[in-house]
Amino acid sequence: MTQRLKDQVAVITGAASGIGRATVLRFLEEGAIVVATDVNQNALDVLAEEIGGSGGDIEAITADVTQRADTEDVVEKAVARFGRLDVLVNSAGITPRTVDASADFEARWDAVMAVNAKGTFLMCHAAVEAMRRNRGGAIVNVASIMGLVGYPTSLPLSDGFTAYPHSKGSVVQLTRDMGVRLAQEGIRVNAVCPGFVYTALTANATDDPEVHETMRKLHALGRMGQPEEIANVIAFLASDEASFVAAAIWAVDGGYTAA
Repeated sequence: MTQRLKDQVAVITGAASGIGRATVLRFLEEGAIVVATDVNQNALDVLAEEIGGSGGDIEAITADVTQRADTEDVVEKAVARFGRLDVLVNSAGITPRTVDASADFEARWDAVMAVNAKGTFLMCHAAVEAMRRNRGGAIVNVASIMGLVGYPTSLPLSDGFTAYPHSKGSVVQLTRDMGVRLAQEGIRVNAVCPGFVYTALTANATDDPEVHETMRKLHALGRMGQPEEIANVIAFLASDEASFVAAAIWAVDGGYTAA
């Protein structure tokens, strides 16, 4: 395999599970130097041990992307250790279903917006300063098809006040606005919008056979996606092969938004 990201220093958030974890593994295959960050210390330790056992190497840093000090610390440590930052992948994300069930609607809204929207914003802000010193870089934000369209009424996942689509819509617009402005500085900002993917975030929905079947059929391909399929596109967008791709929103959704 041609290593499209050889010796590129990449920070990946939400690295301990789902799309983030798949992206860490794919970037290592592509020759990247990976700084993996997640709020879940135990899961991050498991990932680092697994990668170390297979001969790989990552820098694992526990961080909460909702905290400005944490986001700046991650970037500072990456630059201090490796001398620069080339790539940022914002994969950290939650849904209302992953928030404490005792939380009311306002608390669920605040929690989801804090991680998905504010966390992406803060990580971008910290990373851009480092990338400017390199005179270039690539940022890939993980948004969602729910940032492009509303939740289908056939699924019991939203009552219209669910923060998830609003948070991912924010990521989409942040990507466009930052992408246009930063392109002139050699920093490419793009986003992927996955369809429904088998991760911990969808597990409590797919556990219901009827809901699972509905989710599957919403995609033109007739199935849900795997984290590795999203990671493949993220790796492309981070690489020089995507050198003419900027401020773009890529639906990686099995035909969901076109069906």
